[in-house]
Amino acid sequence: MTPEDQVRTSNTKINEALELLNEAAREKKDELKGLMSNKYSHIREVMTAGVDHGKEVLKHAQDITKETIIQSKEKVIEIATDIDKRVHKDPWVYIAGTAAASLLLGYFMGSKRK
Repeated sequence: MTPEDQVRTSNTKINEALELLNEAAREKKDELKGLMSNKYSHIREVMTAGVDHGKEVLKHAQDITKETIIQSKEKVIEIATDIDKRVHKDPWVYIAGTAAASLLLGYFMGSKRK
């Protein structure tokens, strides 16, 4: 057998083997698809349920955040109103406190450090 005949025979055998593999792959394609979809369908269900649960948690968190902001705003208004009443009742105490704090702050910021 000549080298050219050996190459042709090898190529023919390789082509036959490839054709056999392609045919087997075509036959098993649908079977594999079915197995994969059945085997991993629970993952899709879990992911869908997880997304739905995440949406619910996010909505609940937004509601809680809105409530917290409203409560904080009401508390700030209450504190500011209380401070306003106290300052109007006895303003000189707050003026003296502000002056003392400003004096101390100015002293510490203006002092030289070595």
